[in-house]
Amino acid sequence: MKFKWHQLICVVCVILIINCNDMNAQSEPKTQIKSAAVQKYKNSHSFIIKFNNLIYEKDGKELRIPIFQGESGDVTYKEFRKYCLDHKYLKPKTAESSFVIKAKKGKLTKTFREFLNFYKESILKNVNINKPTKINVYDEGGLTLYYDFEISGVPFVLQLEIITDDKIESLDSVKPVLDVHLDENIEDPIFRYRFWKDYTSKEL
Repeated sequence: MKFKWHQLICVVCVILIINCNDMNAQSEPKTQIKSAAVQKYKNSHSFIIKFNNLIYEKDGKELRIPIFQGESGDVTYKEFRKYCLDHKYLKPKTAESSFVIKAKKGKLTKTFREFLNFYKESILKNVNINKPTKINVYDEGGLTLYYDFEISGVPFVLQLEIITDDKIESLDSVKPVLDVHLDENIEDPIFRYRFWKDYTSKEL
């Protein structure tokens, strides 16, 4: 009889432990994304995001990317996408086309340089920001810049789209990036960027 009581006590203890673990899991707070942290840019799949860090994941590793002008806490990329799907900003199986940085009138070039110097302190610390890994020219004054980098051995690309006030017809006429002046006369002073996980610039 003593043995049976001992067994019963063990079973009760196991049940209590399981229930406690379940309660802790249920009470664990999920990331709450504030509405100001994700702003849809016009009628597009582009967004202005204000997270401190956007966290990608691979093989159980967190791959943390700081966000320029971020102030609204950390969020995983999965949580960001779920938020966009829940709010009908994106459709299933679609991704954002870009993120957007807005600047004050006349401050676009200054903001762009601050953006590059911000990333020079983190993900691009081993990269010459004056010399992107790859550059594409479009619409004469338009440039697409690609910077390859790695986080914990996982390849990433930072892609930037800017409109300069120069007439650029070929790569030979492109200045070092920090000497480039963006077009301050565009109606909406912005530039675009995005991150590609598991890619190199050669694949884009």
